[in-house]
Order: sequence, then C-alpha cells, then structure tokens
Amino acid sequence: MKMTLCDIHEDFRGSQDGVTVEQFVKGSQVELSEYLLSCIDKSWAAPVGIQNKAVVIDGSQTGKLKRKG
Repeated sequence: MKMTLCDIHEDFRGSQDGVTVEQFVKGSQVELSEYLLSCIDKSWAAPVGIQNKAVVIDGSQTGKLKRKG
C-alpha cells in the first residue's frame, strides 16, 4: 500500500485500509494511504511538499583536493 505524508487541515475520521477507522487531528502530519486520499475531501488533507534537508557545516569547503608535499 503506497503512503503519502500529508498535512491534516481538518479533524476527521477515516480508514487507511477500508476496515479500521482512525481519528486524524488538524495540525498534524501523518502518512495517508492512496485509498483514504481518494475518499476524503481535498480540503481536509494535502500532501507535504518535498523538503530539502541539505546540511551546510561551514563555507570553507570548496570541493578542491589539497595536495600534500
């Protein structure tokens, strides 16, 4: 089952698999199944955009190798 990380915009109850019902709370981020996303109102939840998680330690790294000797 494919899951998508989503921001929840409204409180609602829904089922990820068509059997078990869960409560989803406004303001949280959860993974929702394609099944559930196809059943709910589009204003209730939206997929989270891609986030860049690059880490910059300091600006001194130039990418050039230093030769010894």
